[in-house]
Amino acid sequence: MNYSNSSKYIDFTGFRGQKVTEITSVGVELVNLRLESGMINVECSWRLRLSTEILVGINESQEKDFTSILKARLIFKPITNIHYFEMGDLIIEFENNYFLDLFADSSTYENYQLYLDEKLFLIGR
Repeated sequence: MNYSNSSKYIDFTGFRGQKVTEITSVGVELVNLRLESGMINVECSWRLRLSTEILVGINESQEKDFTSILKARLIFKPITNIHYFEMGDLIIEFENNYFLDLFADSSTYENYQLYLDEKLFLIGR
């Protein structure tokens, strides 16, 4: 997919090639992804896609174990690209056409945080 129209350039080179090593849920719907040298904390609406098919999202019924679905699809998958959009949305692209879409849905709290190593890289607002 072509996301070249993202409005704000941020150099995500440090994330490319990093693999997801751990996925944990925070509460009922939020999620943290630990990377080889960093972390992505998701506190906003999100969905996991395989190309154009939605596999799971924040609004799934509680009977659906979204953490297991995320783990089955993303553990040890490298990030191939990250696309940032001016309104705050973020698309994290993984190997084999998996996409984790993060939707900035609040003006009052942080939507997500990206860390490289232990250093804060980006706060989604």
